[in-house]
Amino acid sequence: MDQSNLIALGLGLTVAVIHLLGENIKIPTGSRHFRLISFAAGVSIGYLFLDLLPQTYYAAEQLKESVFLFLLLGFSIVHLVEKYFYQHTGKAAVQKKLKAVHTVTFFSYYFLIGVVLPDLIQSEIYEGILFIIPVALHAGLIGASLAEVHGQFSPNLYEKVAISLGAPLGVLFASLIPLSPIVYHVVISGISGIMLYVFVREFLPEREHGQPLFFVLGLVSFYALIQLIHRILP
Repeated sequence: MDQSNLIALGLGLTVAVIHLLGENIKIPTGSRHFRLISFAAGVSIGYLFLDLLPQTYYAAEQLKESVFLFLLLGFSIVHLVEKYFYQHTGKAAVQKKLKAVHTVTFFSYYFLIGVVLPDLIQSEIYEGILFIIPVALHAGLIGASLAEVHGQFSPNLYEKVAISLGAPLGVLFASLIPLSPIVYHVVISGISGIMLYVFVREFLPEREHGQPLFFVLGLVSFYALIQLIHRILP
C-alpha cells in the first residue's frame, strides 16, 4: 500500500472513530450550541462551494452534461430515503426494516467517501484533508446520518461499528481496485449531490435559530484555510 493509500486509510479510520464517539460528544445548549453549529455550517458550506462543487466542474470535462444527472441522483436519493423514514415513523411492523435501511444507507455513504479518498490524496494531500473536515463535523457535532431522522432510528453498538467501517473499507476497496477516471468523476459528482442536501438540510439552523456571525466566521475561516494552503503548497 503506497503513501497516499495509507494517509487515506488513516483519515478513514479517523472518521470511523469520530462516528463511534459522536453520540457521546456533549454539545452545549443555548446560544453556545447554535454558535458551534453555525460555525460548522459555515465551514461545511464553504467547502461545498469553494472546493467540492468546483471538482464537479472538472468532472464535467469527462461526463459532460451527465454530471448534473449524478448530482441530482445523489441529492434525490438522500431526500427520498429520509422522506421514507419520516412517513414510516411509529409503525412498529417496519421498524426493523427501517433500521436495516438506515445502516445500509449510512454505510454506503461512508464507503463512497472512502472510495474517493485515495484519488483525492494522490492528487493533493490537502484535498483529502479538506474533504474529511465537513464529514467529521457532520459525524461528530451533529450526530446525524443520511437516513436517520433526529435520532429516531438510532443504531445499536454493532450497527454503529458496521457503519463506521464503511470509510476504511472504501479506502481498502479503492486500493485494491483503483477507480477509472470516469467512475471517480461519477462518484465525486454523486457525493457532491449528497453533501449539498446534507449540509443545507441538516447543518443550517432553521428559522430564528442560529448565529449568522458564526456562520460567516466559518465561511471566512475555510476560505482563509484554502488561501493559506495554496500559498504554502506549490
